Amino acid sequence: MTCIPRRWILAPVLATLLAAASLVALAPAPPAHGAEPSIVFAALDILTQRHVANPNPTRLLDAAVEGLRQALFRVGIAVQLANVTAGDRAGARTEFESQFDRALAAGQRTIGNTSETVLQYFAAAIMAGSLEDSHTWFLTPEQWQELLRRQRGEASYSGIGIRVLYQDSRVYVSDVYPDGPAARAGLRTLDRILAFDGRATAGMPLQQVVARIRGTQGASVTVTVQRPGQTEPLTVSVAYAPIVIPTSESRMLDGSIGYIKLRQFIQGSSGDIGKALDEFQGKGMRGLILDLRGNLGGSDQELGHIASIFLPAGLPVAIMRERQGERIELLTAGGPRLNASTALTVIIDRDTASAGEVLAAAFQEHSRGPLVGGRTAGRVGYGAGFALPGGAAMMVTVRSVGTGRDVVLEKQGVRPDVGVDLPTAELDRGVDAQLQRALQLTVQRVAVLQPASGR
Repeated sequence: MTCIPRRWILAPVLATLLAAASLVALAPAPPAHGAEPSIVFAALDILTQRHVANPNPTRLLDAAVEGLRQALFRVGIAVQLANVTAGDRAGARTEFESQFDRALAAGQRTIGNTSETVLQYFAAAIMAGSLEDSHTWFLTPEQWQELLRRQRGEASYSGIGIRVLYQDSRVYVSDVYPDGPAARAGLRTLDRILAFDGRATAGMPLQQVVARIRGTQGASVTVTVQRPGQTEPLTVSVAYAPIVIPTSESRMLDGSIGYIKLRQFIQGSSGDIGKALDEFQGKGMRGLILDLRGNLGGSDQELGHIASIFLPAGLPVAIMRERQGERIELLTAGGPRLNASTALTVIIDRDTASAGEVLAAAFQEHSRGPLVGGRTAGRVGYGAGFALPGGAAMMVTVRSVGTGRDVVLEKQGVRPDVGVDLPTAELDRGVDAQLQRALQLTVQRVAVLQPASGR
């Protein structure tokens, strides 16, 4: 859960930063000596003043020096930089500033156009990463603006509008966003992506796969897929366009079973879920499958609202603790809109994160319905965004978060009640084993909860 901007999200990897900013070919740097690393020091102040763990400033700045080393190493510069060891904050800042000047001077001597800004980006990113929690990370200006747009429900990036599953060095389409470029081009869930622009995806690192499903608006990419049940590969051209990640989608399955896929918790998510349930129940729905796979997380307010749709009022959903130790409890309110006799089954996987994990844990702790699939991501915290000089930002864990029974999920995740893998052989046949098992369990529970004599 987050303050403004509200978001529980997968922490960006350093590779994203590397792609977003190069150490060379930027604006000429200012003179090397006497440069003020204002971004790093602003990030230091935010982390030491706001992070729930009250981190040590010397350790943070020592990690920032490692960031300088990594930035220089990336462009082939090896320079000896001393660790930060001073026990007091002022001394640690002085030591880091000296090493920063040394790094900047070394870069200018070797390349002649080393960017002070990007050195600071690397330093701040490694400093944040040294805390090793899922809701503390550095964002470039571009990443920060993308996050803000996503929170507002706006188009946040340019791409083709899919999510992928990377398994056994193979790439499958795991989600196609309705009305997106990929959907319009005819791509389907469980298509296996064989190539982008003729380049085979077999063995392609996930980072490169993600880079190909994003691109400049107006450009296009040729995608070759193997569709289950067809002998010949299919090749389509997909234009990159602004992507709005849909909050949810819903449909009725056979046997009066409803299906809702919830992708994220942003403003309006609970309203969408409520409308879908009202429609389903008006059609005589007897069971419901809630798919939380790939859920990005989001607002604590929406988490509370959605939990209240499914669970009775007054039940604990999450327990949060602030830096000063204050305990905050998130409870359901208003009473459930889903009939108690309606069988509920929830699907989770390794990409179910943050608020999605807390919601899944609430269903499990309050025995509302079985969890099917794989263990969740274990990335749970309450993060707040803080602006840095020059348009960058820092996400910071300002509260720790546990389940309604105060069970820690960070780095642990939620274990499913019914573990179901996605075997590669079944994916190649177009079989979603997790959804199939969820449907089977739901039908079985409908027979128990709504016996023929009681219909």
